[in-house]
Amino acid sequence: MKTILRKEQAHQIHKGDFNIDIHFPGLVLENHTEKRGLAQLGRFDHGHLKPGVFVGMHPHKNDEILSYIRTGNLVHEDTEGDTKILSNTTLMMMNAGSGIYHQESIPEDGEDVNMLQIFMRPAEDDLKPRVQFSKLSEAYSHNQLRKIAGFDKQNDIIEINSEVTVYDARLDEPITAFAKANKTYVLYVFSGSISAGASKLEAGDSLIFKNEDVELNPNKTTDVVLFELDENKPYSRNGMYSGV
Repeated sequence: MKTILRKEQAHQIHKGDFNIDIHFPGLVLENHTEKRGLAQLGRFDHGHLKPGVFVGMHPHKNDEILSYIRTGNLVHEDTEGDTKILSNTTLMMMNAGSGIYHQESIPEDGEDVNMLQIFMRPAEDDLKPRVQFSKLSEAYSHNQLRKIAGFDKQNDIIEINSEVTVYDARLDEPITAFAKANKTYVLYVFSGSISAGASKLEAGDSLIFKNEDVELNPNKTTDVVLFELDENKPYSRNGMYSGV
């Protein structure tokens, strides 16, 4: 099974220096019990933000939120007492649980920020909130899928409170995305262009697949993010942003 979610199907919020494309992976699935999310993946927002953008203190509840930046720096502050500069080598996960507030800003003298904010679903509601940071040894993983977050925490991998794993890669050579039994995958093209089997995907497109391996052939240097989901494992639909 393979299904394509095109960039044009994203919900767009474009307001001057603040531009967000919101992707709902369940939108294109037939006979699916949800119209927005898919298992542990509620939605993911691709942001293009200019220097000086400020998003004031606001709440999250029962969301697992991964901030993944490819260009620029983002200043994060939260009610857990954290202040951190996020970048293409510094990831952040907010396990919002019973509730957390945060705010984000881009320095006036900084670069444009190009990022994903990924809203995943916890296995259960109202867990104790926490914020995690992870330092990548390299900004890019060349021609190899790299695990950056998951439910089975290993070393410095960010922990997610449900059975979802997140990978990334920068491709300039073909690789194969091997599908595990009983897993569902969402492949997002962050930038570039790629052929996935017989399907051509441009930046902003996604491929949903399961039960078959997919050959990934970049047409130029391409950054991808891959979500590995388990539709048979528990997940909450009560998240403030990731829910129904």
